[in-house]
Amino acid sequence: MQVHEVSTLEKYVILIPAYNPGDSLIELVTDLKRIGFSRIIVVNDGSKDSVHRVFKQVSTEVEHVLTHEENQGKGAALKTGFRHALEVYPDTLGVITVDADGQHQPEDVLKVYEEGVAMPHHLVMGCRDFTGQTIPFRSRFGNQVTRLVMLVGSGLRLKDTQTGLRAIPIRYVRQLLEVPGNRYDFEMNMLTFTKRLHVPIQQTSIRTIYEDENASSHFRPIVDSVRIYRMFLAYSLSSVASFLVDIGMYALLIYLLQPYFETTHVVIATFVSRFLSALFNYYVNRKVVFQSDARRSMAKYFSLVGVQMALSALFVYLLFLLFRDGEVVLKIVVDSFLFIVSYYVQKRWIFKR
Repeated sequence: MQVHEVSTLEKYVILIPAYNPGDSLIELVTDLKRIGFSRIIVVNDGSKDSVHRVFKQVSTEVEHVLTHEENQGKGAALKTGFRHALEVYPDTLGVITVDADGQHQPEDVLKVYEEGVAMPHHLVMGCRDFTGQTIPFRSRFGNQVTRLVMLVGSGLRLKDTQTGLRAIPIRYVRQLLEVPGNRYDFEMNMLTFTKRLHVPIQQTSIRTIYEDENASSHFRPIVDSVRIYRMFLAYSLSSVASFLVDIGMYALLIYLLQPYFETTHVVIATFVSRFLSALFNYYVNRKVVFQSDARRSMAKYFSLVGVQMALSALFVYLLFLLFRDGEVVLKIVVDSFLFIVSYYVQKRWIFKR
């Protein structure tokens, strides 16, 4: 591989967030220096004292080793590095983030660097291939889920949503300081905000490396997944709660109205309970799920409810004409699809922040 002059590798700052790293961090920094990278920032995110020797060794290779006294999360470590890069290297094209656990080879960092220089206004992502049999199950499964959620929630079709190897243009680095999230959710938010802030994405293939089944990863499958998928989980819980309100109000109204109406109490109870549950769902989605103060959102929301009910009836009817059986199953399939579409519409149009 061609070795570049040091001057050509100063257009981006290398940022490495590290929490309890092993010797792989020392090897990574040494190899990056050997290739020609000189602007390297390492952030010690509250690591334990037993790995102090690693950071001491790294400090002999790089000028900037920043330290959090307590662990604050990967997102917080990245933001600390961003602020330092903006202050120390104001002329840089951007920042390349690299993981400290040995997953990213220096040659792949160089590949992303070259893409970043060629496309300085793009977010360049070093994307791994998850189709191989050697990929740990939790990593392969996690990537598939986050790809689906990203596609549904943001309309982004990405090969690797969890990659930590990214070349970030300088103007987006400044904007990311205001993006929410201090842990692994920050990296997902970084992607979802690209459309909102008009940052194009370039996906570059890199090697897929997992050492010891990715045992060095500090990703907590349950806790960090909840953080990453918080909005969609909250949306799902809001829908369940609205269903319970609908059923509860329906049962109550049937009990109260039955003595006064012979048959129409069923119709009245159906419409009133559905309206109240929709109103409940609107306020929960607006205030809790999407945390939006968008104008005219109520009119848009109830328009969506009407369209969704009409589409549900239409699709179920058409599918029934096709299959002539399984009305209940068909309704479950159709409504599940519309449930996901409704989430996307509410996030991108009705409650857009």
